[in-house]
Amino acid sequence: MDKKQSKIRVVIRVRPTLKVEDSSCLRVVDNSVEIFNHRNIQENIKYRFARVHDETCSQLNIYNENVRPMLNKILTGQNMSVFAYGPTGAGKTHTMLGSPTDPGIIPRVVNGIFQLIQEDSSSEWDYSLSFSFLEIYNEKVQDLLEPKNTDLPIREDGEKNIFVSGLAERVITDFDEFKKLFGAAASNRTVAATKLNDRSSRSHSIIMLKAKKVQKCAPHKEYHGKLYLIDLAGSEDNKRTGNIGIRLRESGAINKSLFALGEVVDAINSGQARIPYRNSKLTRLLQDSIGGSCHAVMITNIAPEERFYYDTYCTLNMATKSKKITNTTCVREVVPAEVKPSLKRPMSDGRLDVTRKRLKLSPRTTPPGPPKEYNPAPFLSPLLRRQANLEDTVNQRLGMLEENLLKQMKAEHSLVEDKGSDVKVTVKKLEEQLRNTTKQLQMLKKQQTSNVLKDTTNIPNEQKKTLKKPKLEKIKTPPPFSPVTCEALFFKPEKRSKKGFVSTACRPSADENFETPTKVKIDEGWKVHINSDTQQKHNESILKVINTGSMKDLQMLQTVGKKRAQLILAYRETNGPYLKVEDLKLVPGLTAKYVENFQRSNLFSKLML
Repeated sequence: MDKKQSKIRVVIRVRPTLKVEDSSCLRVVDNSVEIFNHRNIQENIKYRFARVHDETCSQLNIYNENVRPMLNKILTGQNMSVFAYGPTGAGKTHTMLGSPTDPGIIPRVVNGIFQLIQEDSSSEWDYSLSFSFLEIYNEKVQDLLEPKNTDLPIREDGEKNIFVSGLAERVITDFDEFKKLFGAAASNRTVAATKLNDRSSRSHSIIMLKAKKVQKCAPHKEYHGKLYLIDLAGSEDNKRTGNIGIRLRESGAINKSLFALGEVVDAINSGQARIPYRNSKLTRLLQDSIGGSCHAVMITNIAPEERFYYDTYCTLNMATKSKKITNTTCVREVVPAEVKPSLKRPMSDGRLDVTRKRLKLSPRTTPPGPPKEYNPAPFLSPLLRRQANLEDTVNQRLGMLEENLLKQMKAEHSLVEDKGSDVKVTVKKLEEQLRNTTKQLQMLKKQQTSNVLKDTTNIPNEQKKTLKKPKLEKIKTPPPFSPVTCEALFFKPEKRSKKGFVSTACRPSADENFETPTKVKIDEGWKVHINSDTQQKHNESILKVINTGSMKDLQMLQTVGKKRAQLILAYRETNGPYLKVEDLKLVPGLTAKYVENFQRSNLFSKLML
């Protein structure tokens, strides 16, 4: 197994500004990025990478320049990893998935693999491609192809390969089949709306493609390659995103896993003996991609606006440290054990068979030979001495076999001379049959060693019709990328209840009847649709918890901790039940601002759950 060194290819992609009036904090010059130094505004900090793409770069250029040249490696038994990194709202999901009119890395890679399989016009190899799809949500690994609402364990086999136990895997034969499976699985991914993004990814998603290449004829080699397509969730500043409640818990898990990723990068660059891959589920699954056995491409997405300067600065520093990491790649090739041919050979007549029987019946005792020579090296191991004795025995038996064959040939020759000319004619016929049989055996050996599949010109037309075509011929060439081709990847899924809340990225089903909501402005720049009847019922349920709930029930409410629950419970025991939720202002220690925040937090929790 040949091992080679391969550094992580780090690529920068700058997305366009969202507003015309926004000023940019960076400048792209060739393959470098310059931003101003926050410690000294008169100076600039310059970062250089393998490739830097500005806001005018298209999805096709990203794919052709960074991913497509390395795509053939997974068909030759090597591993490859492509992942998007960056803060929230920087365009990672757009880079990986794209849109129906402008597909991203994921659909282009799958389509490109099938094109490479078709370009291999020779029928010497059989190909198979399978894919799995998972997400890491709140430090739990969940299957998106077959949602089970269980945390799947991450294992490691004897060859140090990382895998997810119990993860569903589907074999795909063309791009259309992938679209159907991926479109339904992508609707199970957890997304929600924040202030910065209407469809913010609340989990890390990983697509695993496994390619297998098998040789049809001897020696029947096998090549196994894997490809990881990773869309990481972005690091979040909760002040900008307005996260509270369950959104706050999600952002905490995302930031924790990305912090663990930074620890892994620092540990590798500093040459530490222990790399903390196990500190997070994300770093555990990325163990092959960062410091492992993959050809890795890191597409770093950054936002150019000045208000995102700190996020851009931290992201560029992380990308600079990542490009120093070196992976050790290898080719995974499997050669099946050779089957030893049988020692028995077809016979033209029965004479040799009789000889074999006689030889089998002959005694196996070693005939008397010359006296044993003096052993010049008595200190040799018994195994070597036994090997020398075995060689002597074999040579003696071969000599006996040669003497027996010569005796038989002389006896047959004398018998033929006595019987006259008729017997001579019979012997000649037998010799001709022996020659013909020998020629046929030689032809059969040549046919077995040659590639029968390549030469089909001598097969009659009637037999050609009955022959089954190889599986590769059934693979149709995928049409060029268009809105029709990738439409199944981007369809709006039906409303799903998942992990205790309904994803805000899903549309309601036609069977549900919703009342027309009214808009209530809760915070500046943050509008939420609220149904008045629903909110009134919810306020009544909250008031019931406040008046009748125990200490534990009160702590289940948003922004209510142990101390505040004690204050609410003490006031209720002294002054009786509350008439409305706003009466919490009367509790000593609870301000009017807190009560307003309490109502807003529990409103959000109801809407997001």
